[in-house]
Order: sequence, then C-alpha cells, then structure tokens
Amino acid sequence: MDDRAIKNLVQEQFGAAAQGYVASAGHARGGDLARLVELARPRGDERMLDIATGGGHTALAFAPHVREVVASDLTPRMLAAAEAFIRGQGVTNVLFEPADAEELPFADTSFDIVTARIAPHHFPNPRRFVHQAARVLRPGGLFLLDDNMAPEDAELDAFMNRFEQWRDPSHVRAYTVGEWRGWMADAGLTVEHVDPLTRNPQALRIRRLDGAYADARRRARRTGGVAARRAAALRRVLRDRRRGWACAVALRRVRGHRRTAG
Repeated sequence: MDDRAIKNLVQEQFGAAAQGYVASAGHARGGDLARLVELARPRGDERMLDIATGGGHTALAFAPHVREVVASDLTPRMLAAAEAFIRGQGVTNVLFEPADAEELPFADTSFDIVTARIAPHHFPNPRRFVHQAARVLRPGGLFLLDDNMAPEDAELDAFMNRFEQWRDPSHVRAYTVGEWRGWMADAGLTVEHVDPLTRNPQALRIRRLDGAYADARRRARRTGGVAARRAAALRRVLRDRRRGWACAVALRRVRGHRRTAG
C-alpha cells in the first residue's frame, strides 16, 4: 500500500470511529498524559502543537499549562470531534487545524512544544514526520513522542507488527527506540530522555493475544516446526505486551541545533 492509500485508510477508519476515540478511557485517562506534562515542565507561556490529536486528550491535558495549543489531525471528522469535546470542557486556548504529520502547514520555529501521542505507528514516513516536528520547533523547544515501541528483538518486532496489522489494517509499524533515535539524530535532535511507561494493558487486546496463543499452541502440537516457533514467539509477545511497550521520548532543540531529552 502506498503512502496516499495508507492515509486515505486512516481517514476513513478514524473518521468513522471519531466519537469512540473521544470517549475511550485508555486515551482519555492514560497515566502517560500526566507524564508528558511532567516531562515538558511548561512555564505557562509556551505555544504548543499536538500532532495527530485524535480525540484531543493530549491537547486538553496541556491546555491549562501553556499559552496556546494547536491541535492538528489528518482526519477532519476526528478533528471536529476533538473540537466539540474540548470546547465542551470550556477550554478556549486550543485552536484546531487540519494537518498531515508528514507535511505540517506551519512556519519554521513556530512552536515551543510539539507532541505526538499513540499515533506515529500509523505514519508511513516517520523520518519525514520527525523532520517536520524538528522544523517547526523553536530553538530550545521540546518534542515529546509517546507511542507503542517494538522490541529490539527482530523476531518479536516482526511478529508484533504482523499481529497489529492483522488487528488494525491502518497500523503501519511500531518502530523500535533505536529507529526513532536514528531519525531524531538525522533531524538534528538530541534525545534527552527515554521513559518506558508502566501502564495497564488493554484487556481486549490481551484477550485477543491469549486466544491467538491458544490457537498457535494447538497447531504446534499437531504440526511442530513453524507453528511451534510461532507459538513460542507469541508467548514472548504476551509477556512483553503485559509489561507494556509504550515509551515516551522527550527531545529538545537548543542553541540553533536540535537536541533530544535522556
């Protein structure tokens, strides 16, 4: 699937589910929201950009702590749902702008903080996304990335992403921390902090994985070989999924070049 087809699928899928994402407890009340604000340490005078805002929960979490938030999203129906939700909370310092994360329509050095939460695994060109985030950051600005991360183990990485694609056709790839570090360095960012987050696993996803594991074990008993290796891989996936693969990465741009948070 080419980049345009992926983005069209994302718009179709997330547009239809927009209200569900606004109401999603995992997105609205995840402990990573408070952690992102903690990592940012806003002073109150910042202009912030939230990329792929989804239901608007990150924008809403930061709104009381900064001067202005621009919430952006590729999907117009999702952005409209986020706007209705945030306006309904009486918040007035959030603006809403349609935007492709890989082609941001904002001026260079125009934001103090840039965030992207639980979305970049849907981006077909993460390197381009990182460069765009770095471009719009002011010197000394902070880029906060929070997403599912694949393990560095190549077999687990491949299996995890294959399973996620079966579950969600708009899933492009959960990237490794090493891959993100490389793209950030290429964009002139320096990683200052990588924070593995402990969070409650999503029960439905775990049940699906448990079911897939049980099925793989049945096949392994009958056939061995590839089925046995898949069952073993899935067992490791379940173990690591229960630990949580979300990771917050804070990045900073300082003194005319871009640094990341460590």
